[in-house]
Amino acid sequence: MHIQEIGENILMALDTLRSHKVRSALTMLGVIGGTMTVIAISSFLTGLREYVLEQTKRFGPDLVFVTKYDQIGIRFSRPSQAERMRKDLTIEDAKAISELPAVMNASPSMLVGSFAPVATPPMVKYRGVQANGPLIFGVWSDYDEVRNVYIQEGRFFTQVEQEHKAPVAVIGAAVAQSLFGGLEPLGREIEVEGKLYEVIGVMEKAPGGLFGGDPVEDRELLVPFDTLHRDHPEIKDISISVRANPNQFGRMVDQITELMRRRRGVAAHNPDDFGIGTPGSIFEILSQIAAVASFIVFPLSAAGLLVGGIGVMNIMLVSVTERTKEIGVRRAIGARKGDIIWQFLTEAITLTAMGGLIGILVGWVVSLGLHQMAPTLPSVIPLWAVLLGFIVSCSVGLVFGLWPALKAARLDPIEALRYE
Repeated sequence: MHIQEIGENILMALDTLRSHKVRSALTMLGVIGGTMTVIAISSFLTGLREYVLEQTKRFGPDLVFVTKYDQIGIRFSRPSQAERMRKDLTIEDAKAISELPAVMNASPSMLVGSFAPVATPPMVKYRGVQANGPLIFGVWSDYDEVRNVYIQEGRFFTQVEQEHKAPVAVIGAAVAQSLFGGLEPLGREIEVEGKLYEVIGVMEKAPGGLFGGDPVEDRELLVPFDTLHRDHPEIKDISISVRANPNQFGRMVDQITELMRRRRGVAAHNPDDFGIGTPGSIFEILSQIAAVASFIVFPLSAAGLLVGGIGVMNIMLVSVTERTKEIGVRRAIGARKGDIIWQFLTEAITLTAMGGLIGILVGWVVSLGLHQMAPTLPSVIPLWAVLLGFIVSCSVGLVFGLWPALKAARLDPIEALRYE
């Protein structure tokens, strides 16, 4: 088939679609929905993957967290009874870990507050103004190096302040804004759970949270571990953040695992009764959730394409019936069966290709909408998704348009000319 004939067939197909606008639009709905889903979901997954990589880079690739729980970070259920009954990590554990050969530095963390949105936040205020959802962490003076704490103003507290239980605090950007507004925070005293603390540093504003709002880092108050432990002796549950020496990450994980098993008396045949996680493994939970969701959504997309394909086949069969006389005329003046087949196939492919293009456009709009809901989630539509969506939509027209095209080609020319 010549290029000129293909062009003529496409023009004829477009003319047919224009003459049956409503019918064509209804037929394309399934293809539009299926293609849109492919584009939107692939955009969300790609953006989420980039978000995870960016957050992992921010924390650093050689950082681990040690807790008594198996799952670290994002949880969608309470820890099991067996996990809750495990021995708490101790300061002695943190000191032993910090002395391992592969460890650069380490710090325990004790939390006052909760990540749960329904929990009652601790009381942090200045002159009657209360901070919104603060999280108070008691940490060692090495914590700024362990966790890559970015200081915008002031400084982090020192080892001497740590040892003397100094009432000093480094606060996040959101805490500084809510408490002081345009005032200079450094040197001012804030009330933390009824105790006075001097603000000695303010952290840089962190990238926004995934679904808007202040990220965790901006709501933090970092105070000396011993100071917070003195004020809250009832808190026993701590975690330990550890950073590896250069090129020692794998060795460090092995050393921590061996040390903790020995210190906690875990028998050789028993599994670990503690967890070791990385920032990447924590954020990767989001990707796993999204991947599971995609396994549910993509079959729905396939169902939409199937419905669209059946609609295309039905509309093409109606078109064959309506244009029986036209087919007879074309056959009478020399058109071959192959010409008739390609005429109707081109019309079916054109119909679904237009649906695919519209679906790609709608998917792009949905992607922008997701970016508005989650500003830190990059709006990225991979090229493979665009090509896949378009190719699949064209394939739907090819597959489901074949039977009507063959039916049209098999019509007897004489009977077709007599058709009324």
